Amino acid sequence: MGIAVDRPQPGSGPYHVQLATSLRTRLERGELRSGDQLPTSRELAKELGVSRSTVVRAYEELERGGWVEGRVGRGTVVTARGAAEGRAGPDWDGLLTDRARPSSTEHGEVLRMLATPGLLSFAGGVPSPEFYPAEAFQQITSEVLRQQGPRILQSCPLDGYPPLRSWIAERAGCAAEEVIVLTGSTQGLHLLAQAFVRPGDAVIVEAPTYAGALRAFRAAGARIHGIPSGPLGLDLDALRALLRRVQPKLLYVIPTHHNPTGASLSIPRREALLDMAAEYGLPVVEDDAYATLRYDGPALPSLRSLDRGGHVIYLSTFSKALFPGLRVGWMMAPQPVVRRLSSLRNVIDLFTNSLTQATLYEFCKRGLLDAHLQQVRPIYAERRDSMASALRRYAPELSFDVPHGGLFLWVRLSEKVTGFRLLQASVQQGLGFLVGTLFHAGSGGENHIRLCFATHPQRAISDGARKLAVALRQVGEEDVVRREVDAEGFVV
Repeated sequence: MGIAVDRPQPGSGPYHVQLATSLRTRLERGELRSGDQLPTSRELAKELGVSRSTVVRAYEELERGGWVEGRVGRGTVVTARGAAEGRAGPDWDGLLTDRARPSSTEHGEVLRMLATPGLLSFAGGVPSPEFYPAEAFQQITSEVLRQQGPRILQSCPLDGYPPLRSWIAERAGCAAEEVIVLTGSTQGLHLLAQAFVRPGDAVIVEAPTYAGALRAFRAAGARIHGIPSGPLGLDLDALRALLRRVQPKLLYVIPTHHNPTGASLSIPRREALLDMAAEYGLPVVEDDAYATLRYDGPALPSLRSLDRGGHVIYLSTFSKALFPGLRVGWMMAPQPVVRRLSSLRNVIDLFTNSLTQATLYEFCKRGLLDAHLQQVRPIYAERRDSMASALRRYAPELSFDVPHGGLFLWVRLSEKVTGFRLLQASVQQGLGFLVGTLFHAGSGGENHIRLCFATHPQRAISDGARKLAVALRQVGEEDVVRREVDAEGFVV
C-alpha cells in the first residue's frame, strides 16, 4: 500500500482506534502526499486480518480529524493536512513516551464532543450540584481558620490530617496507621500501579471497569486482562480460569454499585472471591466509591470487612457522597504498604490540602456527612426510577438493569448501533453521555452507553430521554441508507 501500518494487537484498545492511530502517525510524518489514495477497506482488512468494519471505522476517525476524505470514484484519499511536509520546532510526539500518549483517539473525540456548549450531560459521574453542602463548608472553613489560624495553612503529614485519619480509621474499624488520606481515590490507583506494577506485569480488571483505573495501570506498563462483569458482578469462573494461566500482581474490582454497570456482588460471591484470593495469594484492590449511595435494601459489607487473610487494599472517596471538587479520598492497607506508598507519594504532591482536610473532619465529626446522605439518597433513587421510566417510554428498544445504588444506568444498544455513533447524533440533539468502549481495556462495549441519573432533576431527565430517542431514530435511518448505498457499491 506504500505505507506501513501496525497490525492491531489484542488488549491494547479497540482495533479501529489502534488502526486509526497507526495511520495518523504515518500521515503526520508526511509519508503520503495530498490526494494519495489509501487502500479500500476490503484490501486493508484482508492485509491486516481484521474485519472490514474495523477499517471503515478507522477511516471515519481519520476523516473526522481532517486527515483524509472520501471521494466518489476514488475511495479514501489523503487531504492537504494529512500530507503536510515538515513541522517547525521539536518533534513533540516523538519525544514523549507512550505513557503520555492518549490511550484512544475515540476518547479524545468523545471529550471534544462533550465540551459542546449548552449540552444536557448525562456523562459525569458526579452527584447533583444543587445539593452540594457549600454553605456548611463555608461556615466550617471560617471556623477552622479562626480557631487554628496560620497553623492549618502549613504543611500536613504525608499520611493525612491526623484527626481526619483517625475518624476514617474508627469508622472502618482499623488502626490509623493503616490509613492514608489521598488527593482523590484515583491518586491511590496511581500510587498502587507505580508501587506494584513493573512493565509487562499482569493486572486483572473487570470488563467493563472504571476508565481511570485503566489509565493508571496502562501508564505503569501493565498487561491488562479483562474478566467479564455483568448484572451479578465479576464472573468468578472466568477469573479462576485466568488465574490458572496468569500470575497477576493485582486484581482491581468495584464490588458495590459498579462503575459503569451498577451491579453489586452478593455476599456469597464476595466470600467466594476472597477464598480464591487466599488460594492464589492474590492481592485485591477494592474500589468502594459508591457504597454510601445505596437506595434499596441493607448496606453490603465491603470485601475488606469480610477479609480474614489480609488480601484486600481498600479505596474510597468523599467526592461521590459530597462534591467532586473536594478531592479527598483514602486508602486502607497493611502498614508496610502504607509506609511505602507514603514514601512514593512524597514524590507527587507531598500531602492533601490541609485546610480542606480539617474542614472535612469537622463536617464529618458533627454528623453532617450522615445527614447529607440521608437527604440525597431518596432523591437519587427517585431520579434513577425517573430515568428508567423515561427510557422505557421513549426508547423501549434499549435494555438495562436498574441498580440498587450508585449513579449510573448501563444501557445496552442493538448490535446495529454503536455508542460512539449514537453520541454523535445525540450531541446534535443537545445530549451527552459516555460510550461503553471507554470502560474496556481491549475491544468491547461498542454497543453500550453509560448514563448518570443523579445530576439532573426529573424534567431534564425526561427531556434527555426524548433527545436520545430522536438520536436513535436518526442513527437507525442512517443505517438503512448506508446498507442501501453499500449494496450499490459506492462505499469504500
